[in-house]
Amino acid sequence: MKQAMLLLVKFVAVWLVLAVMFGVLGIVFQPVWLYAAILTVVAYLIGDLAILRMYGNTVAVIADILLAAVTLWVAMALLNPARAQVATISFGEALLIGVVIGIVEIFYHMFVASQLHFHHHHHEPAH
Repeated sequence: MKQAMLLLVKFVAVWLVLAVMFGVLGIVFQPVWLYAAILTVVAYLIGDLAILRMYGNTVAVIADILLAAVTLWVAMALLNPARAQVATISFGEALLIGVVIGIVEIFYHMFVASQLHFHHHHHEPAH
């Protein structure tokens, strides 16, 4: 039940960021919900459940920025080939959206860590 609630919160946050940023960047005729769903699943599985748990908030936010940028850039290119003139965004625009998502993720990660009761472990080199 907690996992579903965490996914829903993340989806709504990502959807809101995408809706605002698509408007700001003039990206039109895009299924914001679809990209939000794709980003939510990818970032939750990789960023929140793996990287956040192992390396903490800072590393997870950086990973989420890059994951969001690459995933959005690739998804928009692959899912809209017929409307490439509308669907294609530059990697810079995707990275800007990733940074905004990363800012939101700072707070989301604190929420996830408190809900799932985990704290990151520092990996010390073996001596």
